[in-house]
Amino acid sequence: MQYQIIGNLACVKINRCIDHSKQIKEGDVFVSQTNDRTYIEEAIQRGAIAVLTEVYIHDCSVPQIIIPIEMNCFIQRISTISYELYGKKMKTIGITGTNGKTTVASFIGQLLMQQSKSVCVIGTLGVFVNGQKIELCLRSNTTLPFYDFIQVVKYCYEQNVEFIILEASSQGLLDQRLSNYPIDVGVFLNIGKDHIEFHGGMVPYKKSKELLVLQSKKLVVNDDDSWCKSVGNRAHIPVTRFGENKKNEVVYQNIDYTNENVKYRFRISNEELQVEMTNSGYYNGMNLAAAIAVLVALRIPLREIRTVKLPKGRLERINNKEGIEVLVDYAHTPDALEASLSAISAYAKQNVFVVFGCGGNRDKQKRKWMGEVATKFSTKAIITNDNPRNEHPDDIINDIMCGADKGKVIIQKDRKQAIILALSIAKKGDIVLIAGKGHEQEQIIEDSVVPFSDHEVIRNYFEELDGLMTKKDPVA
Repeated sequence: MQYQIIGNLACVKINRCIDHSKQIKEGDVFVSQTNDRTYIEEAIQRGAIAVLTEVYIHDCSVPQIIIPIEMNCFIQRISTISYELYGKKMKTIGITGTNGKTTVASFIGQLLMQQSKSVCVIGTLGVFVNGQKIELCLRSNTTLPFYDFIQVVKYCYEQNVEFIILEASSQGLLDQRLSNYPIDVGVFLNIGKDHIEFHGGMVPYKKSKELLVLQSKKLVVNDDDSWCKSVGNRAHIPVTRFGENKKNEVVYQNIDYTNENVKYRFRISNEELQVEMTNSGYYNGMNLAAAIAVLVALRIPLREIRTVKLPKGRLERINNKEGIEVLVDYAHTPDALEASLSAISAYAKQNVFVVFGCGGNRDKQKRKWMGEVATKFSTKAIITNDNPRNEHPDDIINDIMCGADKGKVIIQKDRKQAIILALSIAKKGDIVLIAGKGHEQEQIIEDSVVPFSDHEVIRNYFEELDGLMTKKDPVA
């Protein structure tokens, strides 16, 4: 790798390499991906002791490392060094799929902790070590940018973590955010309708996810999904399969509904395993099968498996005194929404109401399918805004309506009012699903990011009913 150093680095003690100027601390090297002078000056003001660029920066006040046209080689070198120093002391599990990445990552973490293992889970909800969220001044991508990921690897090494579990999104893999970092187990869950426009079609979308195979030592694949099955069949590394086929290493047998719990039964090497969960259905049984298959692939005995819980914003129940079952779910694809609504329909005795929308400037193709699914599995669907971004909300709703049963639809563009409407028409024993945003705490409207929480709107509505707050108090 060719490089040139401008200035004196001989006596400099380097702390970290960071590519985001606002994350720079005293002793860091700022890796400039754009050679933008504004970001370089900000990094220096924040304490950068050197700057790494692809071109020479005139009048740079700190030493400069120039790597012409070989930045990717540098990233790969950092990845290899980080793995040798820290990563190989741990096992790393990478999970890809259109739906279920966050849930499966959480399930794997819970199952490993039940086997007295120390784990870190990285993904949409943040970074968690042994169930506790940690703050490391990281960006909020599903798959962390490379230099953020390397920070977490070093932190996990210092905390004696044994397993790192991460969500590997199609965009994250395409952007090489994991570089050439070795993955002990790559998990393939499913393929569905999401991010198609970003990737330019279904074929490139699949190919971006299949990049995970290239850096994995073993695979876990969903044998019930034709694409995942084909990935496993084409692989030249060990493959552990899960699904309903009795030849699989993990066989998903059946599901029993009790009052509030669901009991799943699996067969592993002629032994039966039972796991309980609340607010769930068939789809989460498959997510749990995937998590169990990872432990099987790692040859970790499954002892004393206890109840597992869904992560925040995944069919999360919001308690109230009105007798209405209110659930918040992140489902924002047709498959995910169908999975959630079908799980609810399996035990619903009365009306099922769903509140949902679709994001602006994203995947227009899926909108009609969202409308079709929502009205098929609910008594009434209330269509509203999700994150409209720079698209007009009416255009988004019109796309949704192309697939919806119009006789089962209410349109209320204001998301807060849509949630309140659903709660106000629901009676005791009814179920209300608020879908699309889950754990999110903000809404993107045009170029503004405004605070917004489905959870807060729901809680404040019921507090007002109970007389704990007045209508003058803010609601989300």
